[in-house]
Amino acid sequence: MVYKSKHIKPKQVEFDAIVIGTGSGGGVVAHRMQQAGKKVAVVEQEKMGGECPNYGCIPTKALLQAAETIQTIEEAKNFGIDVGQPKVNWQKLHEWKNAAVYNTGTHAGEQAYENDGITVIKGHAHFIDPWTISVGAKRYTAHKFLIATGTHDFVPPIPGLKESGYIGYREALETTKPPKKLFIIGGGAIGCEFAEIFSTFGVEIHLAEFAPRLLFREDEEVGELTQAIFEEKGILVHVDSKVVKVEKKGGQKVVHVDTLGKVHKVTVDEILLAAGKQPNTDLGLENAGVDYDRKGITVNGEMQTSVSHIWATGDVTGGYMFTHTASYEGRIAANNMLHNIKHHADYSAVPRCVFISPEVAAVGKTEQELKEKGVAYQVGAVPISILGRANTSQKDTGFVKLLADKKGRILGGSIIAPRAGEMIHEVTMAVQYKMKASRIEHMIHAFPTWSQAVRSAANKINCK
Repeated sequence: MVYKSKHIKPKQVEFDAIVIGTGSGGGVVAHRMQQAGKKVAVVEQEKMGGECPNYGCIPTKALLQAAETIQTIEEAKNFGIDVGQPKVNWQKLHEWKNAAVYNTGTHAGEQAYENDGITVIKGHAHFIDPWTISVGAKRYTAHKFLIATGTHDFVPPIPGLKESGYIGYREALETTKPPKKLFIIGGGAIGCEFAEIFSTFGVEIHLAEFAPRLLFREDEEVGELTQAIFEEKGILVHVDSKVVKVEKKGGQKVVHVDTLGKVHKVTVDEILLAAGKQPNTDLGLENAGVDYDRKGITVNGEMQTSVSHIWATGDVTGGYMFTHTASYEGRIAANNMLHNIKHHADYSAVPRCVFISPEVAAVGKTEQELKEKGVAYQVGAVPISILGRANTSQKDTGFVKLLADKKGRILGGSIIAPRAGEMIHEVTMAVQYKMKASRIEHMIHAFPTWSQAVRSAANKINCK
């Protein structure tokens, strides 16, 4: 949609900048504007700090750490250590998860902003015109605005779903009595991480993905190996599958799943939605003249919207929905709101991580993207089983795959390994700075480490 404003900027405004949303993108902008001597306000309708520390990254990774601990205990016998069968104390588990959230400091976020001289406004922001928002019964004006309002769960139009009931990731995090059987709709990062969590805690998991494989945006080998690992753990994976109907039957739910034209039924206790997200654009953007569509707010490379004094960052823009990209975009927006020399976003080397076990990480181009664009490329790949670290850890499932152009410059990479999220940064730097694989291959890597697999993969690429 394109909207044109006929409003005239008021002669006097209350703030230099108003930041809507206090997540990783909004928080960066608010503090940098304040540090530059600007009068700043933030608007937050939920918990300070946004989704990541309260409902996303931190609590899920805390539970994934607990799941990894269970797996470590279960595997202890392989190392001659007998500790018995682990048991989950759900009350203590949630106390641990809540402690991890508390330790981020977001509970004191409002006071922290105010201590820095930033005005905190609680409630839902709505644009009245390009320089004015309303929050509750009050109005606030500013020279500049930053929108960082994030997203909410996409609810697919499945007949019977709403009537039968379901949970999202927020409700899943607060579950104190897990279901015996759980059906997860969506095989992306969120769906896979919750499948890992709940299956490790003893829940029977059905995981459905419309695409031909899990983690469909990554290389084919990534999705296929992830599925194989999940199935070995007892997770029932349904790819090429669409949920066509849900029925309530007593205290359970019957999920009708169409897999390549054949419909079968799965009876479960609960359904978890992980089918994607929608941007939070219910902000009166029409009144401000800000362009947006169903994917999010339209921004240019400077994070500027169609209105020159309004910027947007993070998930609400519909781009990479990661905390690290929101923070990166916040730094760009803050610079451009303050200075004449503009910075531009570069998404060529955004690391993408899924914290299942073993972890999945990728950066840059995938093989499918290179094929579609007709780019000539070469592949260097090795299994992690060749590593001394794999031998000493008894973890030999995974690989490192590097993609390079014909001159050997790294274009992308994929890793499945116990610490893939840490390993990917070496590849990220190579992609960011267009390094040749030989630069990695010639660099000394400590022995025995997982990162030696990156060097071994680089060794298989010809450089000119």
